[in-house]
Amino acid sequence: MDALTAEMHAVLMHLGQNPGCISHRMEHYIEHIFHLLPADHETIALQYFGIFGKTAVPLDRLAETNGYSLETMAMQIETDLRRLAVTPEWQMVRQLIQF
Repeated sequence: MDALTAEMHAVLMHLGQNPGCISHRMEHYIEHIFHLLPADHETIALQYFGIFGKTAVPLDRLAETNGYSLETMAMQIETDLRRLAVTPEWQMVRQLIQF
């Protein structure tokens, strides 16, 4: 995982483990960034991180539920995060997030 993707992953894991750690406005911005993904990929990513009202679902259960191998599911999430991490929208938001 490259540095931008790893940073986004860390922020989203923190957000999932600490709801309310960022402002409602920042949550709203991040939620809109996820809308850049296809709907099924968005749902999987939100479930993986347990954010925006979704219950966190372990990777192995996500893979099983969606008919993927564990490796394929992990790769899909990483690829989707990479797509989002390089967007100008995420680059702007990441500069504004303060924990």
